[in-house]
Amino acid sequence: MHFSHTFKITLILFSILNLYAGCHEKEKEPVKPSYMTQVTVLPEELSENSGMIWYQGLIWTITDSGSEPFIYVVDTAGNIIRHIRLDGVENTDWEEIAQDESFIYVGDFGNNEGARTDLRIYKISKSNLADDTMVTPEVIQFAFADQTDFTPNAYNTRFDCEAMISRGDSLFLFTKNWIGAKTRIYSLPAVEGNYQAYPGGELNVGGQVTASVYSATDKRLYLLGYMDYIPFVWVCNDFFPGENYEGLMMQFLFPEKIGMQTEGIVLTDKGELLVSCEQSLYSPAILKVTLGDQP
Repeated sequence: MHFSHTFKITLILFSILNLYAGCHEKEKEPVKPSYMTQVTVLPEELSENSGMIWYQGLIWTITDSGSEPFIYVVDTAGNIIRHIRLDGVENTDWEEIAQDESFIYVGDFGNNEGARTDLRIYKISKSNLADDTMVTPEVIQFAFADQTDFTPNAYNTRFDCEAMISRGDSLFLFTKNWIGAKTRIYSLPAVEGNYQAYPGGELNVGGQVTASVYSATDKRLYLLGYMDYIPFVWVCNDFFPGENYEGLMMQFLFPEKIGMQTEGIVLTDKGELLVSCEQSLYSPAILKVTLGDQP
């Protein structure tokens, strides 16, 4: 999801006035430095990138509202290697892409007015991706089980969503809550059909979540987002999707990147953490993240 440049700049200038007070509040104990280092600038075609996965040694990414219904395959130099069109679908507001061993999932659930009644996730078999430039996905339709009011209310809803992971036979969504500090976790089957997504806990992230990635090996969830337009990464250790979370949460803030609209997050085969940003005060890019005090 993207904003007008005027809207972005207004919010960013307001955030700068509050930046140091917010940072001092977080820095209760000395921590090792965390930082983002640019890997490559992305081409203009990916200026509205929104979500990515790491698959076959490459970045697979999407773009958001109103863009072509493509999955873009990109190398770490920022070159687009392939375009894969999802046949018979539109890009209403694609916001996240996730995967498991056999499938890729594209989340068309951007909902910044909280008014959508056509939320869906597209499911693509990896076995169909070898040589194809067009694939026909299965469709998972859903609604939030606890939403009863669909009156449009831009940037003032609990039912926007930009983050998703796949685990077992389920998908887990993390909301972009515009009116509170917590992201709510919803789950639904990873099977074609029409479902109610049921809430299953909250995480107090103190901002808006824009992407997620899960390491099943380490049982570690990473949530990307921002607070007052300062990018953050939350690390949730001992995270088991579908279970009540009682583990350790750690937040890493990147105030030097204020105004950067971070949109996607992946773990590479080497365990490196990469994030993407869309066009804002910064050029669209891929960045490497170093987390100073991650256990």
